[in-house]
Amino acid sequence: MVKLANSNACTGCGACAFKCPKGCITMQENKIGTILPHIDESSCVGCHACEKVCPVLNEVLPSQSQKAYAAWSLDDEERRTSASGGIAAEMYKLAADNSYKIIGAAQQEDFCVKHEMAASIKAIEKFKNSKYVFSSAYDVFPLVKNAIRNQQKVLFIGLPCQVAAMRKIYGNAEHLLLVEVVCHGTTPVSYLRQHIDKLNKEAGDIAKRMSFRDPYTYTYTFTFTLYNADNKLFYAKRTKDGDTYQFGYHRAVSYRENCYHCRFAKPERNADITIADYHGLGLVKPAAYDAKKVSLILVNNEKGRDFVDRLIAEKRIFAEERPLEEPFKGEAQLRHPSLKTKYRKMFEEDIEKYHGDFEKAIKRAQNKYMREEKINRIMALPKCAVKKIIKIIGIK
Repeated sequence: MVKLANSNACTGCGACAFKCPKGCITMQENKIGTILPHIDESSCVGCHACEKVCPVLNEVLPSQSQKAYAAWSLDDEERRTSASGGIAAEMYKLAADNSYKIIGAAQQEDFCVKHEMAASIKAIEKFKNSKYVFSSAYDVFPLVKNAIRNQQKVLFIGLPCQVAAMRKIYGNAEHLLLVEVVCHGTTPVSYLRQHIDKLNKEAGDIAKRMSFRDPYTYTYTFTFTLYNADNKLFYAKRTKDGDTYQFGYHRAVSYRENCYHCRFAKPERNADITIADYHGLGLVKPAAYDAKKVSLILVNNEKGRDFVDRLIAEKRIFAEERPLEEPFKGEAQLRHPSLKTKYRKMFEEDIEKYHGDFEKAIKRAQNKYMREEKINRIMALPKCAVKKIIKIIGIK
């Protein structure tokens, strides 16, 4: 009998559904909004192809990173409008200019996120910027298969679990370049839709566009924004301002369960190239610039090195080589998965209790967090006052 990864470990990558020769596996939401594979056992022939391709049950042999760079796009507008240093956009542009098919995550009209394949740099705009929600890559699996068969080059940028799925399906295919974005976790899309519906009702408006890191409010502020059909901004809040979705994401409260057991959050990498915000810049060696709008690039093999070398040689990006150990010290996600907190455990209880109602489930955890943060700030006041007094009177 076929046995897939359990619900606590499954990433929802969809590799099993793609590989099933009978098409008897479909990706479906469970009662709390998590997308998981469902097997129609009446059609299953027990070939076990799904088990063999699962990157959780059969991990890809990862590699050690070879080089680390602090980098950013030399196109000022590209860097301004990108979530980090604009490196992903420059990768897409280099690939498209050299006849690659490019694949990235694009938000749809209903606010779900799907990977799409394109051949033109016009598609880059919808691939840009952070998307803090579960994204489905399984629709592009057959497109990648056809491209490789026709000896077309493909650049895929996705999450580590999606890259692992690609690696299990296609191995080290010569024409496939795999780039992973360091990930802290993904939130079910049903939570995002519920949140937007609530905000629409409160504002008496209808969101047609949204952003998690809006360039209008500067991407480094992590402001959640909504725009109506006239492109008018009618909502903008950060975690500290009380936005429930941002709280759930940035405090690691509302992720899929597998994200807290992630097999791919470790120093060894499955992608040719790894990119992220550069956390930890300056920890090992002084830097002449701060980490704001700076990307990390990890080169993990020769294929990745050749591509990054071209980005640098063609002056598409600024890149300074950094001590290899530095990003691993600064970015916890390169060492271990997101950790469960007491707030996460409260959310786990309440999302089950309220049958997947995100707004009801998140409030108890958020209220407790906000109360404790307020107490911590009050407790810190005397120390702050002392420091100010010392500074004013000039005691050293």
